[in-house]
Amino acid sequence: MEKILNEALFKGAKGAEVYRERGEITTVNFQSNRLKSIDTSFQEGTGLRIIKDGKIGFSSTTNLNDFTSLVKSAFVSAQFGQKALFQFPSPNKINPVNCFDSQVPLLKIEDMIEEGEKSIELILKEAPYFECEVEVEKGVSEVAILNSQGLKYSYRKSFYAFSIYAFLAKEKNFLEIEEGEANCQYHPYSDSLAEKIIQQAQLSKKLAKISPGTYPVIFTSKAMPIIFQALKRGINGKMVQKKVSPLLSKIGKPIVSSSINITDDATLPYGISSSPIDAEGIPSHSTPIVREGVLKNFIYDLQTAAILKAKSTANGSRGYDSLPSPSTTNFLVDEGKMSLEDMIADIKEGIIVDQTIGSGQGNVLMGEFSVNLDLGYKIENGKIVGRVKDIMVSGNSYDLLNRVVGIGKTSRFVGSTKTPPFYFSQISVSG
Repeated sequence: MEKILNEALFKGAKGAEVYRERGEITTVNFQSNRLKSIDTSFQEGTGLRIIKDGKIGFSSTTNLNDFTSLVKSAFVSAQFGQKALFQFPSPNKINPVNCFDSQVPLLKIEDMIEEGEKSIELILKEAPYFECEVEVEKGVSEVAILNSQGLKYSYRKSFYAFSIYAFLAKEKNFLEIEEGEANCQYHPYSDSLAEKIIQQAQLSKKLAKISPGTYPVIFTSKAMPIIFQALKRGINGKMVQKKVSPLLSKIGKPIVSSSINITDDATLPYGISSSPIDAEGIPSHSTPIVREGVLKNFIYDLQTAAILKAKSTANGSRGYDSLPSPSTTNFLVDEGKMSLEDMIADIKEGIIVDQTIGSGQGNVLMGEFSVNLDLGYKIENGKIVGRVKDIMVSGNSYDLLNRVVGIGKTSRFVGSTKTPPFYFSQISVSG
């Protein structure tokens, strides 16, 4: 890495940064209730970002024996690059963040197979009509960054992921249930995820109908990321820079219910998006996004922050083969005080949204959504009476987040979003 940096500076770069990633991923796949494949892949690559004549140049390679070509390509791209308004960061205090579990690399493939087989066995014991697909994955990576300001830092990161897809292919009654967990630590998820699948299967045995109209709705933790996707885009510095974010002039103003608090935090121990630094070497920290419904911050990388005369929020994200851009890390939504059981008991007639098909249609940036239910339930007189199918829910996520009746008191990670279930006063349902 030092040779690449020195070569770039020798050739006339005003500033330079070398970013390297290397990693190993092992994946165990089951299909039709049986072991299908075991794959291990390795990846290593290096990216070079330079500032030459006030412009950004970038190139990447997986062949570190030919770093001269890497430097040459970065200089060529700088001729057509964006104007650089930032400076590479100097060394700063970097606090350690727990994102590596030494158990993960030691985990044997035989143990991963056993966990997968166990989850399938538990599900089929209670629901023998299911076909199950299971993926068990472990990975270890190392990230290193070196720049012309003297910053030199590296860290290791691990992850362990377990997902189950169970389905029943029956004419006019196709049923699919998905569950998964992932973080930086190893945890035997087979029991808990199988139990979730079994519970959903029990609730899905009966079918219920609901007429088109407007109803109160509960979005489970698993479904809530669809509602937050507009907010995630709206706070992104790129959208703000382009002046297309609906939140452009909303800092310091209420945008959602006063019961909602949201934080972006890459320092969360063992969070799937945790790390001691972002992809530009800025020390990770917690950034308040929403406090009591009021928008507090956008998220930035170095370049977007400089364009908007702001400060990086340590949200630069990238792979070795791409330039940095802003992205949320661990998106944490505060828990409320209402149990899921109390939410259900409070509804005379309504629905629960648990899974949707895709991310839906509509102008996502403005908060509009329209999604088909993949898995949902009808509530009558405070009880779940059966699964609803062939229906669509639609609305505006900002409007919905201002119609909060209750927020769940337990939360879970779905991808990099940790959220409790939400109870909203109304949503449009169509058949």
